[in-house]
Amino acid sequence: MLGKLIKYEIKATSRIFLPLYLVLILFAVINYFMALGSGNFTLPKFITLTLYILILVGMFVVSFIVMLQRFYKNLLSEEGYLMFTLPVQPWKHIICKLIVSSIWTILSVIIAVISILIIALQEVALTDIFNEISKIWSMMYQALGNKIYLYVIQFVTGAIVSLATSTLIIYAAMAIGHLSNNHKILASIGSYLGLYTLSQIVASIIFLLPLFQSQNTHYNINDMNLQLTGNQYANLYINIMGFRQMLPRFMWGAIALSAVFGAAYFIITDQILNKRLNLE
Repeated sequence: MLGKLIKYEIKATSRIFLPLYLVLILFAVINYFMALGSGNFTLPKFITLTLYILILVGMFVVSFIVMLQRFYKNLLSEEGYLMFTLPVQPWKHIICKLIVSSIWTILSVIIAVISILIIALQEVALTDIFNEISKIWSMMYQALGNKIYLYVIQFVTGAIVSLATSTLIIYAAMAIGHLSNNHKILASIGSYLGLYTLSQIVASIIFLLPLFQSQNTHYNINDMNLQLTGNQYANLYINIMGFRQMLPRFMWGAIALSAVFGAAYFIITDQILNKRLNLE
């Protein structure tokens, strides 16, 4: 049933996003050909470039609005009565909205990059772009070695978890806000600010407290009487404090904590939809 929900949600939202993607690519192509015609920055070029930028920004704004609108309309408004008559547990509705919202967000980023590359082709060849990317990768590999693959995995995992958590906190805030009989939107905004502030306080305590404690156990570099340049001093300090060794663990810890927050927001939303939902 979850698969059917996702299929229906994609079909319903594709009517918004696919035309938007097509228009963005179209204006990117128009900007590309107009730049080839003349080196002067004319009024038509300014207009088409401005429209492209507005569409690009609007695409991400629409992604955010659609995420809010689909969750609110399907689960928290009068339409929720119909949705909850389906033989589907509330958590599947949440997962469905989360997956589809994430898909469109990722696709929006990909389409944005493609459109930017199309416009950039007026200045450089596509092969030159890939050559520069290859050079940057080679430099990073020389500096980090095989650890670069670990960092790539951490970056991708962190981006996915962060995207899910940032969506789930909004769902949780909207669900909490709709427990109020009046001023549901204001209550939702207040709930979001409260959840976000609480998460930042918890994260700060977890990650900063060990650093403060470590100041009493590490070396005092100033007592070593070493003649070091600024960069050498910084590198020595980093090595002594163990930050280079701590970085991978710190990143995994941050990802894990974000996942815990996401799970908490998911549970809050699920419990409210299950037991205390106050539909409009």
